[in-house]
Amino acid sequence: MNLGKVSLSKYISVNFTKAFMTIFLPIFFIGSLVLIITLSSITSLMQVSFMEMVRIFGYKLPLIIFYSIPVSFLVAVVITLLRLSVENELIALFALGVKSKQIMRQLWIIASLFSLLLLILSLLEMPQAKQRYKAFKSYKLTQAKVNISPSRLGQKFGDLFVYLKEKDGQKMKGIVLYTKDEDGSNRLFIAKEAEIDNLNSAITLTLKDGSGYTFDDRSLKEIDYDTMKIFHYMDSNAYNYRNVIEYWINYSYDPKRKGEILFFIFISLIPMLGLYIVASFSIINPRYQKNYAYPILALTTTALFVIATALKKDGSFLILALTLVTTSTLGWFLFRQKVSRFF
Repeated sequence: MNLGKVSLSKYISVNFTKAFMTIFLPIFFIGSLVLIITLSSITSLMQVSFMEMVRIFGYKLPLIIFYSIPVSFLVAVVITLLRLSVENELIALFALGVKSKQIMRQLWIIASLFSLLLLILSLLEMPQAKQRYKAFKSYKLTQAKVNISPSRLGQKFGDLFVYLKEKDGQKMKGIVLYTKDEDGSNRLFIAKEAEIDNLNSAITLTLKDGSGYTFDDRSLKEIDYDTMKIFHYMDSNAYNYRNVIEYWINYSYDPKRKGEILFFIFISLIPMLGLYIVASFSIINPRYQKNYAYPILALTTTALFVIATALKKDGSFLILALTLVTTSTLGWFLFRQKVSRFF
């Protein structure tokens, strides 16, 4: 008897794995391609090397997996059960005394493992990856503003346009800075030497041995200086890294964002919530029953994501609990009426 159980488990697992990988891999690669195209836009804001692009992709990888698994799982369940039904393999198992509940028990275990993986990704890994990406992006933007190249027009330090002749590390020679104030006056600074420092998001540009000019249509003012410091403060919020608990507690105080945790929980439970619904229309006797599995799959997947979106906008933990109970009950009822009382 134990051997039969092991064989049935292996039989279902092998068939499901083939179907799942057939669906998951194309969805994953399409999502990855869209992400790479999206990430290429950041090169207009900062200089990013190939390895840094790989690093950024790694930050976004949990998000791709999170959205790929629920859809891939439900489609794989339908493909697996429908193929076994059409090829009469399930009918043969039922004739040998295997109950439909035994088959579903194997798929329920797989669904539970997927839901656990999705909960870990959404509630633990994705918040950390999101914060790491923000910290990395903020750091690169800071470096981009610090990294002033010689003989290049259009560069800015804060509100000042910058041009320089030579640069060696953070030391510069022949630097010119220009800005126009709101009152219409122009300011121009020229220095023989300059040095830039970045300390705790406060960037200091030190000008040495130079002159400054303030002028408009009516007047011209000039000053000479030995040393002048110009400060530019960067936004450092992205570096305030929070652990997972602090992250979600902070979200809970924001009315516009507290629904995200409800959204992630519901999406994570889709493999368990949708399993019995789609299985109710996938386990059929092909000689006597019509195949409605794929329309039901599309309807179920769309409905579950619509519910998740609604929870994100106007949900609460009470509404989430009621939705989970209602959806699970519907799945069990459909499976009992259409499958388990016959097979």
